[in-house]
Amino acid sequence: MEHFEPRVSWRGMDPESGEGLWAVAHIGACQAADGAWGYEPPPSLRNDNWLARCPFSRKDALRRAAVAVPQVKFNSRTFARWNKHYASRSA
Repeated sequence: MEHFEPRVSWRGMDPESGEGLWAVAHIGACQAADGAWGYEPPPSLRNDNWLARCPFSRKDALRRAAVAVPQVKFNSRTFARWNKHYASRSA
């Protein structure tokens, strides 16, 4: 099951608001504000574009992670497709 669980991870403090910034991450990718998943660069390579799209408030990141679970893929399959695959093999 852990392959299908996006993680909500702290990514630092917002210098303007002083609030924590959180990312919805999954196996080297992070979710952007538009819902798309993309490569998450290491901290030293995160530019203003990444900072504008990817980190969220903790509350928003937790909500986004919960919504993302059914969409997360591992080896090109969602959790539902893996369950269907295994059920067909045991029938």
